[in-house]
Amino acid sequence: MSARRDPFASLALAYLLLPSLVFFLTWLRPCIGLPAAAVALAAWSQFWRKDVSVEPRPRLTPGNWIFVLTLAGLWTLLAGIGGFLPQASDHEKHNLVFHDLLAQTWPVYYVHGAESNYLCYGMGFYLPPALAARWLGANWLPALTFLWAFAGVALFFYWVATFSRSPRKTLAIFLVFATTETLWHMFLHVLHGPRLGERGLAITDSLVRLGVGSDYSDSWMSLQYRPQHVISAWLGAALFYDLFWRRRSARGAGLVWAACLFWSPLMCLGLLLVPLTGWKRWRGQGLIEPVNGGAAIALAVLAVYYQGHVGLSEAGPIWKFSSGGNWLVLAPVFLVLQLSPMLFIYLADRKYDLLGELRPLFQGSFLLLLLLPLYKIGYYGDLRLQAGTTALLFAALAASRIFQHADFSWKRPWFALLLASQLVGAAYPFGKWWKDCLSGQAVDYSYAAIHERWGYQNLSDFKRYGYDYASQYLGRTNSPAASWLLRRPSD
Repeated sequence: MSARRDPFASLALAYLLLPSLVFFLTWLRPCIGLPAAAVALAAWSQFWRKDVSVEPRPRLTPGNWIFVLTLAGLWTLLAGIGGFLPQASDHEKHNLVFHDLLAQTWPVYYVHGAESNYLCYGMGFYLPPALAARWLGANWLPALTFLWAFAGVALFFYWVATFSRSPRKTLAIFLVFATTETLWHMFLHVLHGPRLGERGLAITDSLVRLGVGSDYSDSWMSLQYRPQHVISAWLGAALFYDLFWRRRSARGAGLVWAACLFWSPLMCLGLLLVPLTGWKRWRGQGLIEPVNGGAAIALAVLAVYYQGHVGLSEAGPIWKFSSGGNWLVLAPVFLVLQLSPMLFIYLADRKYDLLGELRPLFQGSFLLLLLLPLYKIGYYGDLRLQAGTTALLFAALAASRIFQHADFSWKRPWFALLLASQLVGAAYPFGKWWKDCLSGQAVDYSYAAIHERWGYQNLSDFKRYGYDYASQYLGRTNSPAASWLLRRPSD
């Protein structure tokens, strides 16, 4: 079979890499930023010129294209991106970031008396629409943010639709796949019930301290709360799968990983699942070639940038945050109530041999989802929430493989349990969508509203519920990044 050009990989990599180019050219000193941008652009150009695949991707009919693009637009709109529909509480942070990117010079510095910090965060989601809004005017930001996110979601939905010969079914099953979130939130609701009183609140506080106070989210809620992490995880995992599993080559993988690193460092740890589970399939010599060599420059620059991050107190093994060893009880309860669909997929595949080449990826995903809660980074367990996205993606694709298999029958026990867990898991996100969008109980998280409500001037003021959230987004001005990498405030 002859090789032919596959435009998805080049387009997805260009999408992921664009924010890094903006960062190199606008935040870094020209003597560093210009060469770094030139090398990264040359590496992408080299990737594009040799972007061919011997395994053809299924072609979509016009009807399937309309289906993919319509769902991508609907998912992006329902997630509240751009603010055209109600937004989740995490947009409090997103809107503060956008405000600071529009209101201040780049790079963004925060000064509080004698102390100062710089904005140190995964900026891939924010920089392109913010840069365009600085040129066109702040009123364009909602539309630009929506279009930027829609482009990434549409690229990924196209990849899911071409993952099998049944584009619509595969994409639909992926979108409704969820862990048993409903059971977890019923459990949390019981803890807040009147009979438990203060004891229930104490248990809930323990869950937050352990980093399992929130769930492994479904695709819509992940996009609703964490678009900056999820879009890059989706596209990064798709690219890694195409490189390591379809093409059996590491060529260009370093550039993909470097591009994703600027979106979400913790998410990039989850991406390593793909090459690690497929280590027998790909050739290691592909790691040493010009495209990955160019990526090394970007990785070095970003490593210095992130090295300046302020220290986080919320980091360590789960037992570090346990009182009286309660993690031995609460963590297993969390895992059982959340990951039962993965258990049923595993048992169904073990009995009927359904997953084929997806089996190592699924088993690695299941194992990763079991292990991630044991180490906490971030107040709500950001390591689990971000690094688990890739594993959830392949768990959903495994579910789509089983539901579409010729041997599937709801009358067989493991299939029936998997189907039931799907229905139970999907109930919570659909119910939450109804509450957020149609019940009239939505909260305004625009900058103007949160400034009036909480008095925030910028992201460095983001402190609430007794926790300094701002520390998760700030870098030290006495770090090498601020000393010689970033432009000075006066530049």
